[in-house]
Amino acid sequence: MNTIQSYFYLMKNNLIKQMRSYSFLIVVGISIFIGYACVPSAAAGYEVFYIGGVRGIYNSAWLGGMVAMLSTLLLWLFGFYMLRSQISDDQRFKVGQIIAATPISNIRYISSKVLSNFLVLIVIELIMIFAFMAMQLIRGESYEFNLLSYFAPFLFIALPSLLVLASLTVLFDVIPGLKGIIGNIIFFCLWIFFSVISIASPNSFWDLYGLDAIRSDMVEEAAKKYSFIATSKEGGSFGYYPIEGKISTFNWQGVDWDTHILTQRIAWFIIALILIIVSSMVFNRFKKQKQNKFEGKLSLFEDKKSLVTKTELQSGFKLSPIQKERSIRLSRLISAELRIMLKGYSIWWYLLVLGSIAGSLFLPLNKIMSWLPFAMILPIAIWSQMGTREKHYFTRELILSSCPPLYKFFAVWISGVFITLLVSSGVLIHFLMEGQITNFGSWVIGALFVSTLSLALGIISGSRKLFEVIYMLWWYLGPVNDLPYLDFLGISTSHQVMYLILIVLFLLLAITIQQMQTGNLHLGRKNKISEKDLSTGGYHEKFKQ
Repeated sequence: MNTIQSYFYLMKNNLIKQMRSYSFLIVVGISIFIGYACVPSAAAGYEVFYIGGVRGIYNSAWLGGMVAMLSTLLLWLFGFYMLRSQISDDQRFKVGQIIAATPISNIRYISSKVLSNFLVLIVIELIMIFAFMAMQLIRGESYEFNLLSYFAPFLFIALPSLLVLASLTVLFDVIPGLKGIIGNIIFFCLWIFFSVISIASPNSFWDLYGLDAIRSDMVEEAAKKYSFIATSKEGGSFGYYPIEGKISTFNWQGVDWDTHILTQRIAWFIIALILIIVSSMVFNRFKKQKQNKFEGKLSLFEDKKSLVTKTELQSGFKLSPIQKERSIRLSRLISAELRIMLKGYSIWWYLLVLGSIAGSLFLPLNKIMSWLPFAMILPIAIWSQMGTREKHYFTRELILSSCPPLYKFFAVWISGVFITLLVSSGVLIHFLMEGQITNFGSWVIGALFVSTLSLALGIISGSRKLFEVIYMLWWYLGPVNDLPYLDFLGISTSHQVMYLILIVLFLLLAITIQQMQTGNLHLGRKNKISEKDLSTGGYHEKFKQ
């Protein structure tokens, strides 16, 4: 009973904490929007799941299969970035030391984190299912509800995939090299890998999302009614597909769940359990990194500077005099922000940036256009900290008392734009040398857009994860895959006016939210001071009596 109770309270606390976060509300909003956008009407003029221009009637089987495929595919991306830092947050909020001192074992602590993340994913999955149920009523093509058709794909397809995802959120948080931005990029590549396998390799064991079990059955049923699908190579794919005229439909009654499909899904349950065991073995139980064993022990090897410093510390500090200035210099703030943004990276990162600049500058333009977008993935760790650093390190009140919020805002924004242009300097100079003025302007606007987007999302969420997931998805679909209107660098198509409007809108949104947050901090501080005065005054009055 003690074990069950400890599991219950650990999972309950983690679940409540997640469901009260802004990121949970954002993911829930995205899920509801997906339920609406992915069930278009017959006259909408587009399709999300394309089978040669036909689709199934919006009955329980078709919508149940659609929600299972879409949820596993999209929740893997958004759910990971929402849930991936649970253990790191315990360490950052000084809860890890308390947990380390308790008798709770590593396997119990890790498994409770996995199960609580799994429950959060199930809640989001159920919200998406109810959204698709509502869309079945709204579209009105079939009013016959079959709950088994909704929950059988949820049980056989979504649950194993989401359990593996929950275990990966913890595994990436206990391995030191995967905790930061490198782990985010590796997971994004992993998500693309499994997405490609689920669509391009039918009946593969590595179909983690389980898409082929539903997709192939839908295509097979469509081919029975429409012979041209059997002879074409349209195997069913997700995306935005414009459709002219009325869409032809067919009746699909769901998948026959045979033992082969169930065996593959059970195997992923076992893989998830193995990942939990590996995470518990790797987990260091919030131990601090060991310092150098020779540090501070052998005074024989101490240099003169350290001895002088110790002597000064023993005699007392000598602080520099305060110089009062009439106004704050924005240039000093920008210089300080640049030093903070560029600090802490390894020499290999700087060499990689210099190599990217040199390669963009000296190689022929027609040979490097294909990998130019990769130059805009190098500063992602710098962008993601814009607008989030003060909340992460609990210095928001200190920064607020040191300079006006707007000065701080524009110092961060200008510094981000400067670093983006510096990393892209080789590309920009090459465009000017080749006379590519349009590409030059599009790239500059793209640099402004990325810096503005990162600052706005950082201020909105207070976390790096929201920008990282949105930017990597936008970058992959736009500059890499040339999706219309998402290519913010203008490599394939230029939309300069649209991105200039987005820059202005994101700037205004970020400034508005920052001013609201600043006002709330001032109001909270005044309330605390007034409460303290009241309590002190009341104490003095009582003392006089």
